Amino acid sequence: MSAAPPSAHTTTANLAARVVTAGKFLQLAGGAPFFMRGVSYGPFKPNSRGEPFPEDDRLASDLRHIATLGFNTVRIYELPTPAVLREVESKGLGLIVGIPWAEHVDFLSDRALRHEIEQRISETTSRLRDHACIVAFLVGNEIEKTLVRWMGPERVRDFMEKLIRIAREQAPQTLVSYATYPSTEYLVPRNADFLAVNVYLESREAFSACLSRLQNLAGNKPLLITEFGLDVNAHGAELQAEVMRWQHACLLRCGTAGGVWFAYTDEWHRGGQEVTGWSFGIVDRERNERPACAAVRDLPAQLTAPANPPCLSVIVCTLNGSATLRPCLESLLALRYPDFEVLVIDDGSSDATAQIAQSFERVKYHRQEHAGLSVARNLGAQLATGSILAYTDDDCIAHPDWLLHLSHAFSEDHVVAAGGPNIPPPPRNRIERVVAAAPGAPAHVLLNDTEAEHLPGCNLAIRKDMLDRIGGFRAQFKSAGDDVDVCWRLREHGTLRFVPGAMVWHHRRFSVKAYLKQQLGYGHAEALLMKAHPGRFGPLGGARWRGGIYGDQLPADHPVEGSIFHGSFGLGAFQVIYAASSFRWWEHFTGVLWLALLLVALVCQQFEMGVFVVLFAVWGAWRVSSRASSRPGDRPLLWWLSLLQPMVREWARLRGMIMLGARPSRHPVLPEIISPEMPHKSAITLGTLRFWSETGVTRDAWLDAMRRTLQAAHILHREDDGWRRFDLEAWPWASISRAWLSMTEYHGEGRCLTRVRCILRVRRDFGWNFLLGFVIASLMMTTRHLLVIGVLGMVAAGVWVPVALWLARREMQKHARAAAQAAGLQEMR
Repeated sequence: MSAAPPSAHTTTANLAARVVTAGKFLQLAGGAPFFMRGVSYGPFKPNSRGEPFPEDDRLASDLRHIATLGFNTVRIYELPTPAVLREVESKGLGLIVGIPWAEHVDFLSDRALRHEIEQRISETTSRLRDHACIVAFLVGNEIEKTLVRWMGPERVRDFMEKLIRIAREQAPQTLVSYATYPSTEYLVPRNADFLAVNVYLESREAFSACLSRLQNLAGNKPLLITEFGLDVNAHGAELQAEVMRWQHACLLRCGTAGGVWFAYTDEWHRGGQEVTGWSFGIVDRERNERPACAAVRDLPAQLTAPANPPCLSVIVCTLNGSATLRPCLESLLALRYPDFEVLVIDDGSSDATAQIAQSFERVKYHRQEHAGLSVARNLGAQLATGSILAYTDDDCIAHPDWLLHLSHAFSEDHVVAAGGPNIPPPPRNRIERVVAAAPGAPAHVLLNDTEAEHLPGCNLAIRKDMLDRIGGFRAQFKSAGDDVDVCWRLREHGTLRFVPGAMVWHHRRFSVKAYLKQQLGYGHAEALLMKAHPGRFGPLGGARWRGGIYGDQLPADHPVEGSIFHGSFGLGAFQVIYAASSFRWWEHFTGVLWLALLLVALVCQQFEMGVFVVLFAVWGAWRVSSRASSRPGDRPLLWWLSLLQPMVREWARLRGMIMLGARPSRHPVLPEIISPEMPHKSAITLGTLRFWSETGVTRDAWLDAMRRTLQAAHILHREDDGWRRFDLEAWPWASISRAWLSMTEYHGEGRCLTRVRCILRVRRDFGWNFLLGFVIASLMMTTRHLLVIGVLGMVAAGVWVPVALWLARREMQKHARAAAQAAGLQEMR
């Protein structure tokens, strides 16, 4: 649930108002910013009524103390009782409600269990939806990493997305998400309102780096750290207070929406037992305060400027932008920054731009004869008095803390430019909604989590002396491409810093005609860029970026095998997903190329081929449009724009290349980021075995026994290198190999269920060859002289394939059962 751009005025949170998302941040429904300062509470030993919360007097006292400490949100792990809701509402606090269910077992293999989980989510959110104090529902929490690997990250994510849809249908006014953790950072539901992550790190540098990483996984959504804490038993109370201080500072500076400290008290009850080995509370079991309580009272409410804040000159270049200029300037004058100026450079407008700009006393207005965007940007730099030039567009609305976040980036001398995300505001109608989801919007390009290769000109701050050093913006870029050119040249002199908290709202085009005109301009700008930087373009004319484009897709959108480093046997503590290019080979045929092929087919009177080319282009456009989440009624128009956009842009680029004589270099710049190698084999599941233990025997024992079993049988095998979804693979170099994947569920008191999956791995080229043989046999059957051969080939394949699969399955299960028996596991039939 998103809202309009935020107000610049900070008010005390009153949780009678709903909390909504606002780009990368949260705010109250009325527009006041809301930075979450949360603390976890419980779970506790059941009280006299059997509820997993303290008795009413202790509950009221605890929540009163939490409010006086300055927290505004409480995270609970059990469903709130009427007493909890009453006390939370009376104290003006908010609740994050975790909905518990059986997250420790393979729920995807049990249809009845899945239905039970869905019913629980539906009933809970329906019952609690009218309580405005509930800030968010969490439909799940930290599904164990080897369990996710076993079930498949994509399938688990899809189920989490289904639970979020169910919760949103029942409670549309409440935020919904799933709480992941670094061991499954790739588990990011695409329809969640915010990214929720539990993180425990004891180093400020590591925590800050982790936040930068998570911000890129969150994309244009808020990032909330839903658990963070330090064990007093291991580190001491003073260090706990110190960690709380720098953790809060990192949350503010890294542009998060807030965090939840774990925990309020050492009193902790889990699995039917009191947990006594850890002490994460800021108060002990008797509610005696630790130094962290004094620290939390003194934490700043919002981000502050650097010790010696530089003067920033905000420059808005406009051409007939009167429709959006006024809200843009209003947002700029409301910025929370001690030293800045606002300049409007009018590039020869013929509308009411001058009157609007001159109606603001603090805005410096300058007009030039129409000469293009780059000349206007250079004039702004010439007139600016600040040492940092912050460029934005007339159709942008800056977040109140925009300059604060940018100014901190320039505290490092090697940073020559900085910028943040540009996010489309909530659409007012169907056209705006579809255009915002269409491909081709301005996007940043990142080399890593903090360093950029390109920052869009609508949110770009540059050191003035460095811009002078490279000669400013080049005048030939009159409407687009200027930011790409200047970023490429700036990188030769320093670092471009991406700042996730420095966000601006950026209106996309308001009509389909304006959108297509923009794409024409982008295509011509690419031809200009090719003329100036031929080494940065490939043979087909597309720009070759060294980094990853963070636009239509995010790294976690494709958690496929080979993109995630799980660690050996899936046990990595930090399982990183690596961004692969979202471009697919078939997208070459979604631009002007398919029109050229269609023309060739018609000229050669190959009408069937022409129909195939058209259908292929239509299918490609549908695949591109399906990447964006959209309403069913929006999909036809989104598909149409996905079909037109590459044609329009590529046509403009080709026309520009001809007019300018631009050609890509024969030796293009190679990418600095190499995507991980994808597996060359496809997996076919041949069955699953289940083994039980009452004495705590797990997959580790089975794996040890399985190694010995394979060695005894003289079977060459390899172990998982951290990138694959198997534990052991026999004859890995063969076109068809056999593999086993295992996972253990923990059912308490030493009882364990180990599952073993038998997998046949087939090289993809072998599969294509088999399909080709099938096609050839089918063609033979259409010819009288080859009919018998074709029939025999089809019959042989029909008999050989099932028999081969049955034999492979029997042998694989024999080895798995032998290993289980040697490990002391009992098979469950």
